Amino acid sequence: MTLPIAAAEAILRSRFGEPAKPPTDYVVGFATPNGKVLAIHREAAETRIWFQPPAPPELAGVRLMGAASNGNSNINGPLQPLRAPMTLRVEVDSAGALNRFLDWYAGAGAAPRIIGTIAPIDPRGFREAFARFQVLVMARSGYAFTSFNEGLAAVWESYKPRLRDHARGLLRASAWSEAEIGSGTILNRMIEAIEIQDTRANLTNNLVFWQNRYGHANRDHRALLEAGSNPKLRREIEGLLFNLFLGSADEDATFDRLSKLTFGKYPLLAYLYFLKDMDRFMPIQPTGFDRAFRALGIELSTLRQCSWANYSTCNWTLAALCPLIEAATGIKKVRLVDAHSFCWIFSTLLKLETEGAIVKSTGSKDEGRILGGRERSIIAMRLSVENTVKNANGQIVPRVVKNKELRMTPTELEKLIALLLDLQDNRCALTGLSFQFHGPEADKNLLPSLDRIDSAGHYEVGNLQVVCQFINFWKGDSDNADFQRLLMQVRGVEI
Repeated sequence: MTLPIAAAEAILRSRFGEPAKPPTDYVVGFATPNGKVLAIHREAAETRIWFQPPAPPELAGVRLMGAASNGNSNINGPLQPLRAPMTLRVEVDSAGALNRFLDWYAGAGAAPRIIGTIAPIDPRGFREAFARFQVLVMARSGYAFTSFNEGLAAVWESYKPRLRDHARGLLRASAWSEAEIGSGTILNRMIEAIEIQDTRANLTNNLVFWQNRYGHANRDHRALLEAGSNPKLRREIEGLLFNLFLGSADEDATFDRLSKLTFGKYPLLAYLYFLKDMDRFMPIQPTGFDRAFRALGIELSTLRQCSWANYSTCNWTLAALCPLIEAATGIKKVRLVDAHSFCWIFSTLLKLETEGAIVKSTGSKDEGRILGGRERSIIAMRLSVENTVKNANGQIVPRVVKNKELRMTPTELEKLIALLLDLQDNRCALTGLSFQFHGPEADKNLLPSLDRIDSAGHYEVGNLQVVCQFINFWKGDSDNADFQRLLMQVRGVEI
């Protein structure tokens, strides 16, 4: 089986740390301790590595390619030596083959201590398991799985990147100073980044069991709480956290030491590494993931196996699932977090099936409505209007807020927005720019935004147009005709 590019990147990071320059969509490169550089072509179908001469000896699983094809413009800066005519390229087929190549290229001193491997995955077994996954998704939601951005997958799993961003905002690791180690400041910020229950942002951290529902001893972050009154433990934990997020600590040694200090709470350790780097590390819920792995025919157990070797194997195995999911669905660029979501959804559905609860009760929330980018944008505009109307009904605060009324039902509003988008040919009413719709690659400035033509009027038929989000911001409460005239003047056209 070929080595997934995401898994190869994880190995390179574990050995050489951060990339030599910010990665692009096409190239990620690293510097070795002996002063050499190497890079991976991220868009290739196989794991292919550019490196400096000489050619390697014969290594199992490593094939020297005939042409380097190193004209990619993303090979620049610290990676510039790889643009030389004598640059070489190899194709590697497994984690073991890559490590053998790196041992030769960078020297044995660059090799980490024992790390995990990729658990074997049978492609045919995966296809059979994926067919079962689709049956369960249909049974639960009534809709087939089509994307991680739509349907049941989006409803259940889209919160994870948002939760991570929120947690990192609370953590504020970039502001830590070495002088704070032992003071409790770093510890308190970490606890705050774990104990997330924010109703305004609709976020709850369910990746770590932190609530005191079943007794303090069962809380995943129990050791962090107890370290607050234990100066020695506090200093050691804060030192480990500081070096993990800001220093050059060995990730493997840090993981295993933190595991000993935190009673081997696997979800906690995985969450910390997830906050550090979402491209390489995923959360863990051992019972659930073991259920998914069994269904996929993967011989990997995480229950009571909290160690760096096991965690590395888990992440690399998730990375190895990415190309299989791509092949089964036609989705391009399945991320590590998508493979994680696939396993978690599969596990949850299997549990519901066992409990006889796979079919949702009548009248329960629609968990699987398939929402394309345009439909998500329409719903986002409708919700924005409803929120604006709710908070702008003429109440007196430090100033009087203009009264704004929604003079139609939410369903009628969605239909009107869709009609306006059709009428405007999915282009901004004031600029003619094509809209982008909600999705991972969308430019938020070009998302559609519902605008009142007469800013003193209400949300009603005849007073609404759809414009780019940045245009709505610029226009504010300006007169529509005057704002339109100014836009045309910028273009050198008088109206």
